[in-house]
Amino acid sequence: MKKMFLFAAAAMVSLSSCVQTEEVYTGGMQELVFKSAVTRGIIQSQTDFNYPIAVTAVWDDPEDGSDKYKLRFDKAKFVYDNGLSSWRGETPYYWPNGGNVDFLGFCPYPNAADYASSINATTGRIEKLVVSSISNNIKDQHDVLYSDLLTVAAPKTDPQSMTFHHALTQINIEFVKSESAAEVVLNSVRLEQVPFVGTLTITPHDGAESDAEWSSVNTFENRFFLKDLLVSGIEDSELAAILTHDTPYSPVPLLIIPMDHQTSMVITYTVNGHKETKTVDLSAYGAWEMGKKYTYKFNVNINEILFNCTVDNWEPEDVNSGSQIVI
Repeated sequence: MKKMFLFAAAAMVSLSSCVQTEEVYTGGMQELVFKSAVTRGIIQSQTDFNYPIAVTAVWDDPEDGSDKYKLRFDKAKFVYDNGLSSWRGETPYYWPNGGNVDFLGFCPYPNAADYASSINATTGRIEKLVVSSISNNIKDQHDVLYSDLLTVAAPKTDPQSMTFHHALTQINIEFVKSESAAEVVLNSVRLEQVPFVGTLTITPHDGAESDAEWSSVNTFENRFFLKDLLVSGIEDSELAAILTHDTPYSPVPLLIIPMDHQTSMVITYTVNGHKETKTVDLSAYGAWEMGKKYTYKFNVNINEILFNCTVDNWEPEDVNSGSQIVI
C-alpha cells in the first residue's frame, strides 16, 4: 500500500570560507580570530553556523632553537561576534610574533562531554583529539563537527578560516498521499534502535582532511520525529499532520551516530479515522554514513475499497409439479 523512495545526499562540504589572505604585519598585539563555528541545532547551511567552538593550538617557537612545538592553548572557547561576523576568544587570545601555529577545532564547545587532546611527546604536535560521553538524545539536537588541521605562519591580522565536517548522520522524512478525497493524518514516526551517545576521536593530517571515528557506541534507543521544537520533550510523539498529495510534509530531522546498517521506522497514520501502523524495514539500503543526509520519501497510496456486485437470477423450483393446492 506504500511506496518509499530513498535519497542519500553527499556529505556537506566545508562550512567555512576557504579563502586564505595575507597581510603585512605592522607590529602590535594581534587578536586571534576565526571565521568558523557551529550552532546548537542542525546545520543546514552556513547561516546556521554561528555558535562556540573549542580549539587546541600548538606553536613552533622560532626563538627557542628547537623544532618541537609548544602547547599554546587547549580547549579554548571561541564565540561568535556579530560585529566581526567571526569568532574570537571568550577570553581574548593573541598571536605570537613568529613561527607556525597548528589549530584543531571541535564543535559544539563541550559542557558535559570530556575533551582530551593528545600531543606527540617528540614533536609537540597534535596527534588526536578525543571527545567522550557525547550525548545528543535531547529535544533540540545539536550538530557535532570536527575541523581539519589549520597551520598558519604567525602573526596574522585577519580572521583565519577553519573547515569543519559533520560527524553525525542526518535522517529526514517526507510524506505525501496519493490523490484522493480521503483524509490521511500522519500520527507519529519512530526510528528504531539508533545510537545518540558515544566517543569521537579526531586524527588531524597535514594538508588533508582529518579522520574521525566513533567508539563506545553501545546504547541504542527508539526515537520519535518531532513536529517542531516547541513540543514538551522527545516523547511528545504526536505529529497530527494532515497529508496532501502535492505538498510533502516533513517533521524535524533526527541526528544519529553513524551505523554500519540501517534499522527500521514505525509509522502510524489514520485514513478517515481508521488507524494503521506499519513497520518499514530499511536494512536493504546499506549503512548510515558520517556526514550524509538521508531523505526517505513516503507515498501513502490510498486505494478506496470498491465492490462490483452481481446477483444471480432467481432459479424456479417446481414444488408440486404444477398442480394446484386446494384450500
